[in-house]
Amino acid sequence: MIAPMQDNDELMLQAYCDGELDAATMAQFERRLSSDAGLGRRADVIMALRKNIRALPTEVMPRDLESRVMNALGNADTDKPSAAYRGNWRALAACVCAGVLAGAVLMSVVDGNRARDNVATALISNHIRGLLAPQPFDVASSDRHTVKPWFTTRLPESPQVVDLTAAGFTLAGGRVDVIGQQPVATLVYRHGGHVVSLTTLPKDEIAPAAMSGYRVVSWNEGGVTMVAVSDLPQADIEAFAQAFRAEASKL
Repeated sequence: MIAPMQDNDELMLQAYCDGELDAATMAQFERRLSSDAGLGRRADVIMALRKNIRALPTEVMPRDLESRVMNALGNADTDKPSAAYRGNWRALAACVCAGVLAGAVLMSVVDGNRARDNVATALISNHIRGLLAPQPFDVASSDRHTVKPWFTTRLPESPQVVDLTAAGFTLAGGRVDVIGQQPVATLVYRHGGHVVSLTTLPKDEIAPAAMSGYRVVSWNEGGVTMVAVSDLPQADIEAFAQAFRAEASKL
């Protein structure tokens, strides 16, 4: 079970991500990260978010913007604006409104894509951290009747757990991961020498993605989103998703 973060841990984490720790303190804190799964996942999320922010394009004001505005307002010092001025002002206002609307739509799309990328990055980071740990789960069991009740005592809702042995995927256990500072349930399956991390998210479906050899496949299941992460070939991870959906429909 993941212990809650203390205030001092949060301060140290922010200083670590900002590069404000000296070499000795940084080395000591990195040992903390390797031994504390929850703290390490929080660090991965912060670093991924900062990387995405740094990658945002810088908006540059057009060089002729000032001259265009001044020309449009050329008659602003007269008592009665001319017809040309009124026309120019209406045109400028229309352009501004159109620009604001287009910008809002674009930012909405960008924010949505960035949010999905952040979730996928966090899921892959959790999967990798699980592989680096002594074992990739908090509870070890191949019995779904053991794994499901274990989540019930730790999360508001227990995930759907199915037996996929017949399809070649053996339930190994489960763990609690953290996505956006929220605890989520992750089931762990094995397929040969590979591990599949299946996380339940109470959000809209995220787009499938791949990063550093790890693949993400997601689908809607009973009002939640199921996201599978593994280094399996694409055909195998999709076969896992298909087998899970088929067995879940029988429950």
